Amino acid sequence: MSKNVVNFSVGFFASVCAVFVPRMMSMLSNSEQVRHFDNDYIVVGLVFALIIGVITVIFEQSKNNKTAAETFMTALGIPALLAGTLNTGMAGNELHKSATTTNKLIESMQQQSGIQEEAAEIIFLQADPANGSSHFDFQLIPSAHAEEETGPDSGDGLNLGIRVEQKPYVVVLETTGDRAEAFNKVAELRKVAPLATVVQSDKSYLVIDNPQKREKSDALLAAIQLRKSAHLNPRLLQVK
Repeated sequence: MSKNVVNFSVGFFASVCAVFVPRMMSMLSNSEQVRHFDNDYIVVGLVFALIIGVITVIFEQSKNNKTAAETFMTALGIPALLAGTLNTGMAGNELHKSATTTNKLIESMQQQSGIQEEAAEIIFLQADPANGSSHFDFQLIPSAHAEEETGPDSGDGLNLGIRVEQKPYVVVLETTGDRAEAFNKVAELRKVAPLATVVQSDKSYLVIDNPQKREKSDALLAAIQLRKSAHLNPRLLQVK
């Protein structure tokens, strides 16, 4: 077997490893519904491996003392970089398509349910058990921090995956201009929403069903359930 054939085989095999092994590893941890290898990807991957094999032969022509292991590591670098870039880009595109489809379904469900939506900054309030008055318990929450708190991986530590940023929402059950009335209402509404609490928005006081901010889909489902079970007229509030 000539040196060129060996170099070509090593380069071809290195490229095949770089292109296909990461997806093979992904197959071990994902559902059977996720398709990892399309025919187009396989064909392009093999053509790419052939090109890398030829390039390896060209680069190794003048190097007489290189072992097969050294040639393999040399040939592995560029395919690994390109394959990683390609897979990351494809994953981002698929995630964007999925998020777009999900948002369309959410918008359709919201229109059918008639749940209204608005956006505002809010301040969480807490009743003073001693005299029934209230005081500020939290400061204004910027949207960036609110989104971090309500992300799907909140509290799970370091997250290196690609994800779609979701805006935080709460479900508003009642609105009033009087703080004392708001705390009276929250006491009644806790019969149907045990975690109901009072927040302030501009000059209004809002009773929300849960202090935990959620993604829009979860908040919308909660609002629909409260409308059906408690005969309320909830609305969504996007926290700025």
